Amino acid sequence: MTIGEILHTGKVRRLHAVPGHPDRLLVVATDRISAFDHILAPDIPDKGEILTQLSIWWFSQLSDLVPNHLVSADVPSHVAGRAMLTERLRMIPVECVARGYLTGSGWAEYQRTQSVCGVPLPAGLQDGSKLPTPIFTPAIKAELGEHDENVDFDTIAALHGRDIANRLRDITLALYSRAERTARERGIILADTKFEFGMRDDGTIVLADEVLTPDSSRFWDAAAWRPGGAQPSFDKQFVRDWLAHESGWDPATDDPPPLPPEVVSATRARYIDAYERLVGAPFVRRAADARAGTGDDSPRVVVDVMPRADALDPQGRAVTSALQRVGFDGLTVRQGKRFEIEVAGDVTTERLDEIRAAADRVLANAATEVYDVHVVP
Repeated sequence: MTIGEILHTGKVRRLHAVPGHPDRLLVVATDRISAFDHILAPDIPDKGEILTQLSIWWFSQLSDLVPNHLVSADVPSHVAGRAMLTERLRMIPVECVARGYLTGSGWAEYQRTQSVCGVPLPAGLQDGSKLPTPIFTPAIKAELGEHDENVDFDTIAALHGRDIANRLRDITLALYSRAERTARERGIILADTKFEFGMRDDGTIVLADEVLTPDSSRFWDAAAWRPGGAQPSFDKQFVRDWLAHESGWDPATDDPPPLPPEVVSATRARYIDAYERLVGAPFVRRAADARAGTGDDSPRVVVDVMPRADALDPQGRAVTSALQRVGFDGLTVRQGKRFEIEVAGDVTTERLDEIRAAADRVLANAATEVYDVHVVP
């Protein structure tokens, strides 16, 4: 199989065309992680493989409930383990969320309205409470960097027709019921999850994207579950909590600070724990080479942009303050930026000169920033 052009780049995945097969896509999961609608740095090693392999496992568990988009896991060696050959569908732009427990944005809304997405709930529930019955709480998908908007069922019916809205709700709740039971048998509570669906030309609704991963779900330790507060989890809530409570990040003014090594390693461990508990087998890395984590086989040029020492740098100051609060004095951080430029063909000296000229004009402010252009080895 030959990888074609990139058709779309999301927070975590890239969609590639498959030359000669216009009805297929190659979906490649990178090791990037996002939170609060920001892509964070650095990456979480092996995350793309964990998400892909867990999705493939779940597709096999759920295939009798709804068709899925997986065609084959036989992909080029340099994206082995982290890529899927899939059907090319007309995607339905709805985040189909099922909640069996009250937490996150649902808990916040419940405290204001005693309902979630228009679904009334009993009084007296706590953060982490199990709901009387699972509920469908859809969201309208937003552009990259924007917040998805939680909406009620009638909004989805008005946008896509009541028949499709009913089908999305019924399929979502059936998938959640099966997955919740499967996870509970393995000592994990599936608090909530989101599904995405596409449609074939004949109107068949097909399960697509990732499914029931630590990126798209809240996984809690069943043995430690206690309603009334935060729950021990196996998902990226750990990263959200660090950003919100320990990093010193001010979302109103700053870009997110870099994740410290201990947060990266702990996040990776949680993802692997979720995989191994659910699948019942050790996670085995399948990547063919060190570049597989990027999900990209084309040459890449990196432009690193750093603020000068005397420049206003609120992100760097926030990280410096966070380090001081945990006892690391005498360290000053400058928060830089990294741009990756994909290059068609070979990276020649002339092409590098062209990129440096572009950086001169677009990426670097000569008064406040310095930058370096280099090829990823």
